[in-house]
Amino acid sequence: MNSKSLFQPIRSDGPQSHIVTKKKTPTMGGIFIILATIFSTALFIDFSNSYIIIISMIMFSFAIIGLVDDLIKVLFKNTNGFRGCYKIVIQFIIIGIAILWLGYLNIIHLDNKIFIPLIDYHVTLWTVLYIIFINFVIVGTSNAVNLTDGLDGLVSVPAIINLFCLIILIYCVSTPEIADYLQITHIKFTGEIIFLCLSLIGAIFGFLILNLKPAKIFMGDVGSLAIGSTLGLIAIIIKQEIIFFIISLVFVAESLSVIIQVSSYKIRKKRIFLMAPLHHHFEKLGWHETKVVKAFWASSFFFACLGMIIFLI
Repeated sequence: MNSKSLFQPIRSDGPQSHIVTKKKTPTMGGIFIILATIFSTALFIDFSNSYIIIISMIMFSFAIIGLVDDLIKVLFKNTNGFRGCYKIVIQFIIIGIAILWLGYLNIIHLDNKIFIPLIDYHVTLWTVLYIIFINFVIVGTSNAVNLTDGLDGLVSVPAIINLFCLIILIYCVSTPEIADYLQITHIKFTGEIIFLCLSLIGAIFGFLILNLKPAKIFMGDVGSLAIGSTLGLIAIIIKQEIIFFIISLVFVAESLSVIIQVSSYKIRKKRIFLMAPLHHHFEKLGWHETKVVKAFWASSFFFACLGMIIFLI
């Protein structure tokens, strides 16, 4: 494969600066993030922990989906890539297999309960609804992170912030005394997930050095889909989905902006934003790329602090 074929295709309707500055930037750098994470995790712990196995499986599976998407884009110069409906169906199937496996091994708390912070209340869903909820969290997070990956360095720092928050949450739910004090569900054998999170943080940090403006390489769907699915699955395992929703509001906002934009255009034939996802809207308003990235980093840090404060209250 010619190295020139690995260049990221740029949307013609996007900010004009992207066509000039990003058209010759190679993509699929996420491959190195995933491989580095799995390799470094294996150095510290073995894969006898079923949580580590299932997280690694989901991460690798979503990376493969992203890799296929990236290859379609770069080989056929198609900015749309893998057809969205097919991609989501495959993601649901993978998660369904993972849920069945976890339920069979009896290592995940499939008690159909969702913890509501502040009021210390658990909402119990029907089994079918809870499984749909699990799929929604993982697929939603995966694609939200993917949508956020549109500017140099934009997605890496929020992902790292989210992972640090998850490490704190994992420590709390895996430690009986802390879980009892905070009145949250204690979940055994989850402590080793911290090592996987640290490995992923290190891999993203290493990639970020090459991805800061001007980016020398892009993450690609192979990285963003894998990272997003990992974040969502960990939130499900430790049963802190609502807190995770708060700390990941930057990703949520990016995803919602696309949903709102598409819905508005189909129903009213009018657009709400100048361009979606949200970071492109601010670029169209005249914000410099660096300003947008820093604003999103700051917002991610704010929502992370807000989520952790709510968790500890």
